[in-house]
Amino acid sequence: MEEEEIIEPKDFENEESENIQMDENEKQIPIQTTNDPQNKNIMRILVATDNHLGYLERDPIRGDDSFNSFEEILKYAHTLKVDMVLLGGDLFHDNKPSRSCLYRTMELFRKYCLGDSPVRIQFLSDQSVNFSNQFHTVNYEDPNFNISLPIFSIHGNHDDPTGEGGLAALDLLSVSNLVNYFGKTEDIDDITVYPLLLGKGETKIAIYGLGNIRDERLHRTFQKQSVKLMRPVESKDEWFNILVLHQNRVAHNPKNYVHEKMIESFIDFVLWGHEHECLVNPQASSVGEFHISQPGSSVATALSEGESKDKFVGLLEVYKNQFRFKPFPLNTVRPFIMDQIILANSNIHPTQQNDVIQWIEQKVESMIEQAKLKSQGKPNESMLPLIRLKVDYTGYSTINPQKFGQRFQGRVANPNDVLLFHRKKPTTLSSKKQKDGGELDVNSIKEKEEDKVKVADFISEFLGNTPNDRLQILSENDLFNSLHSFVEKDETDSILKMVDLSLKSTQKYLNSKISSKDAYPDFIAKYIDDNFPLPHQNVSSVNSDLLPINNPNEFESNLLDEDSHGHEHGHSHNHSQMIDNDDDENILNQRTIFKSPQSNKTAPTTTTTTTTTTSSQISTRRKSSTQSSTQSSQTSIIIDDDDDDDEINEDNDDNDKDFESDEEKTPPSKKRGKVKQVGSVSKRSRSKK
Repeated sequence: MEEEEIIEPKDFENEESENIQMDENEKQIPIQTTNDPQNKNIMRILVATDNHLGYLERDPIRGDDSFNSFEEILKYAHTLKVDMVLLGGDLFHDNKPSRSCLYRTMELFRKYCLGDSPVRIQFLSDQSVNFSNQFHTVNYEDPNFNISLPIFSIHGNHDDPTGEGGLAALDLLSVSNLVNYFGKTEDIDDITVYPLLLGKGETKIAIYGLGNIRDERLHRTFQKQSVKLMRPVESKDEWFNILVLHQNRVAHNPKNYVHEKMIESFIDFVLWGHEHECLVNPQASSVGEFHISQPGSSVATALSEGESKDKFVGLLEVYKNQFRFKPFPLNTVRPFIMDQIILANSNIHPTQQNDVIQWIEQKVESMIEQAKLKSQGKPNESMLPLIRLKVDYTGYSTINPQKFGQRFQGRVANPNDVLLFHRKKPTTLSSKKQKDGGELDVNSIKEKEEDKVKVADFISEFLGNTPNDRLQILSENDLFNSLHSFVEKDETDSILKMVDLSLKSTQKYLNSKISSKDAYPDFIAKYIDDNFPLPHQNVSSVNSDLLPINNPNEFESNLLDEDSHGHEHGHSHNHSQMIDNDDDENILNQRTIFKSPQSNKTAPTTTTTTTTTTSSQISTRRKSSTQSSTQSSQTSIIIDDDDDDDEINEDNDDNDKDFESDEEKTPPSKKRGKVKQVGSVSKRSRSKK
């Protein structure tokens, strides 16, 4: 093969899709007089992302799909004699992979990554900064292991660090020395990324890893310019800079993705994870000089159009500050055919349902034949195909998709969801405006996200309809995150930890800001106004009822004290138990209790009680509050959200029972009256007989 000029990145801009084929005559980057793939100056990196190991692992048909494709990727690494493998996140599908999934994954790594073959790349940066485990070393430099194929990976949104210790499944592979896990962020409000500095001969590469962070939070951090990529002090221009990230690339809403303009200008190549559509060929950025490769997932985790495209991994070859890229197809991926039909075009009357079913059945048959032709002669030829037919049934009635799919049992891999019925939505002014190039309509974008309905979306819609529906105490974002961790990542104590953390952070903040006893009441009211505004109310009106604290330094300790009312009724207070199952859930709506002094005594030091009291204690305070206007006993002023709709599975008509415990019920003769709102302070008047 004769020598050719080094291929510049710009040569990829007009590359045609038919070049995405394995071609043994493909030109290599010439270095001096040799095209040896193990040339001492060429860094060869196999890139892949979103492997989702363990996806549907219990499915009798599709259970092995993710492992088959990942093993094919590792075989490519051996065949192509690459120097390393670079993964872009979501190695695992589940945040807590099953024992079987971990076993099979470690089995593959041991089979393909251990051996006597020498590693030809040098690690040049401070390993204690790059790796968070206690060993602080790249695996192939550990004298206790024979690593022949180094694998570097960041985490994605599926396998991100959670729970006690902030550990991810990748930490298990890292401490086992099978994977070099990097890209973990300690402070998401102030992100500093230190690159992995690698060298091979005259080529130097800096790899910046940014594991998945919630897109809205990362967008806010970028806006504050608090994302810093640290560059080598010496010879900055000699490094080829690679950024690996796992975030939304498509704008699901204006603040839910990473825009290319947020990427530093000195970056040369971006490996983009998270998006499953395969766009593996490097595309020139519209705002910078870097190129973006989006390999997509190696297994279909959704029956969507993006997943139906052919899947590839890529070989990135770098020489100094120049590169070339070659895609390689994954032949073990299950065949997937997707199409759509419109029943109105069938010329069949809507009442002739049998004819409609027969017409749809013929279409599915043709799709199965198409899948056979697509996989003919490939390793996946014997696999049952995935078939997805979108049916526009506007003007027609639907049929049972599961019952229809039984006709193709044993012929397709997904008989229960072959059909997807949908209707045309009426054109609205906002959608027409979006089509004509107007403002971004977030609602229209969300409507296009099929099969992506989330519980958090329902909560957001419910809490955001009117101001009175919004949460007043807890943060909605924190609630969403804890709920997501509880459901998707099996973190059973995530909600409890969120409440505990919110309470402690509020207490710490208030205590740090109180510098003068005279400013205490005003500051508390302002803090509540700013952070937990009540709709159509003014919290500052509580100021006249509060007395200044005599000793501000006692504030923090008093927050953790047990309430005297609790002792009177024989109830103990456990500070570690944030939520008592015997209590009503709207105890969380309580904020802080400020006690006014007795009318016939000098003003004592104000005491403050946390919200973790039992319902009996709160009921006692309620009765004490109702008697304050006629008696000289202590009065409890409670900032309450009884009238809000924050309770889960509670009716508004049950507000009068919210604070009665099972152990102590209020006698009929002492029933409480309704709540009357005075400013932001809830007071109960005695019921009229």
